[in-house]
Amino acid sequence: MDFALFMERYGYRILVLVFGAAILGVMLSPFVMTFWAFSSGGIAAAVIAVLVLAVGVALMVVPKFWNFADKMRQSHVVEDWNEEG
Repeated sequence: MDFALFMERYGYRILVLVFGAAILGVMLSPFVMTFWAFSSGGIAAAVIAVLVLAVGVALMVVPKFWNFADKMRQSHVVEDWNEEG
């Protein structure tokens, strides 16, 4: 059986298996981190969890903040109080 025939026959099954494993890994990672925190190295796991949470929140909040700031700059006049006039 050549590679093309193998991929035609089993390619989608392998693809579903790889994506399923990735999705399952992402979904189970908080439980693995919690187990790791209670079994050994609890401080390290807590610090890593807080850092991951902070990065995730920053990635969600910062673009919305900059978008809001750009909209405000476009629709409102910002006066420079330091300028002599």
